Amino acid sequence: MVSLHFNSTEEFESLFKTKTLAVTRGIISGIEQALSNRKKVADLFHVSFAEVELAYQISLNRSEWQFALENCLDHLHREDLTDEQIDCWKLLEVIKTMK
Repeated sequence: MVSLHFNSTEEFESLFKTKTLAVTRGIISGIEQALSNRKKVADLFHVSFAEVELAYQISLNRSEWQFALENCLDHLHREDLTDEQIDCWKLLEVIKTMK
């Protein structure tokens, strides 16, 4: 799980408003960890904000993993990250066989 700390909600929104490699890699990593630990939910991000005691966790249910990985694969393709595309595709193929 990737820990993210923000000084404002605007910082949080800007990170998740557009596709970034940090978010894409966090999604892939969270799904990989959940799969290897045989979990039904992938914990992706632990989000906290300055001056707020509460923290939030962003997770994906197994039913959402395929769609998320397909989007990650598209993003990695646009960024021309061939090795990461291959790893993501392999993970996606494993997820597809789980249905």
